[in-house]
Amino acid sequence: MLPSSVRVYLSTEAVDLRRGHDGLAALVRRQWGDALYEGHLFVFVGRRLDRCKILF
Repeated sequence: MLPSSVRVYLSTEAVDLRRGHDGLAALVRRQWGDALYEGHLFVFVGRRLDRCKILF
């Protein structure tokens, strides 16, 4: 169970899931600013929508 203060951000565009932590973190900073270090979850889906990566 997640605390109520944690937000889940879902990317609306497919992402190249070969990206590592640094590449995904750069996307987070570009789309959502400084929310990267606030304890939220960032969900990225692949082109075929059958896989995802979650950055926390």
